[in-house]
Amino acid sequence: MKIFLPGPTEVRSELLAQTSQPMIGHHTTAFASLIDSLKPRLGHLLGTQHPVFLFSCTASTALEAALCNAAGKRTLILANGGFGERWLEAAGALGLPADGLLARWGDPIREDDVASKLEQGDYETLVMVHGESSTGMLNPIDPITRILSKHPQVLFILDAVATLGGVPLRMDQSGIDVLVGASQKCLALPPGLVPVGVSARALERSRKSERKGYSLDFNLWQERWTKGQTVGTPAIPQFFAVDYQLKRIEAEGLERRWERHQHMLEMTTEWAKLRNLVPLAPGNCLLPPISCFRFKDDRDTTGVVKALEQQGYLIDDGYGKLKGKTLRIGHMGDWTEEELKGLLRALDGVIG
Repeated sequence: MKIFLPGPTEVRSELLAQTSQPMIGHHTTAFASLIDSLKPRLGHLLGTQHPVFLFSCTASTALEAALCNAAGKRTLILANGGFGERWLEAAGALGLPADGLLARWGDPIREDDVASKLEQGDYETLVMVHGESSTGMLNPIDPITRILSKHPQVLFILDAVATLGGVPLRMDQSGIDVLVGASQKCLALPPGLVPVGVSARALERSRKSERKGYSLDFNLWQERWTKGQTVGTPAIPQFFAVDYQLKRIEAEGLERRWERHQHMLEMTTEWAKLRNLVPLAPGNCLLPPISCFRFKDDRDTTGVVKALEQQGYLIDDGYGKLKGKTLRIGHMGDWTEEELKGLLRALDGVIG
């Protein structure tokens, strides 16, 4: 089965083989050396000079860690899809004072609305989903960075789960204080490891937090990470795979990897135009790793996905309230344009 889901995506056999290396202890010099080899590569991946930790957990857990460590008096959460709304739910479950700036799924967040909301409220944190995979929307970072330059007290948390490794990201240049990625999407690794970039401002905010707990405490992580250690026993086999994959990404070139994702988006979008499919997101906000389409006649998509599975391909028939109403195609990670053509040919055979 070929996995073109919006996550997890296909993992090459040579990467899976890395997870079968002999086990080592997480307090050994061998493991410390492994972390030391990862540090500069992770920094390059996120575009940061700040520490980048590798959490062994789900991305959702790491996103909650970002809130527990970096949320101040009040948090503003930008939500124009299912995962932005999940952030708002998480903040509520944690008992954190937070407001949502909500837009219809698939609509951009208006810059004027963000600026106005920050002027009106006593906010110390802003959260945005970079790649809203529920709708195939890429929310631009630069406008938020410009707005936040007028609000230096506001820390910027970015959910880059669907974009890290597939879309240009420069954490320091964009003034991002906490950047949360994921292993199972554009990095094309097994699920379970989460790169988390943390600025000095976020570490300082974390010191004052009363909700950070123990195992997700950014400052404890910084203390251990500096020594080549983690907080608790990590998913050691997957560290081997991350090390191997980051070397492969360096060989391809990070910018070339970004370009490949963009080209696959363009291929898929051009294919869709000729087949009665339209993207949910506006044309200038399409998400390079993940396309999300609906039929112009609003026909059900579940049958298409089931028929495609019989052809050996997995895609998705929509997330949340869009279930059965959209096709979500994950052209991300290590998939090539030629392999994507195979998927699109198979789709032609089942769309009718």
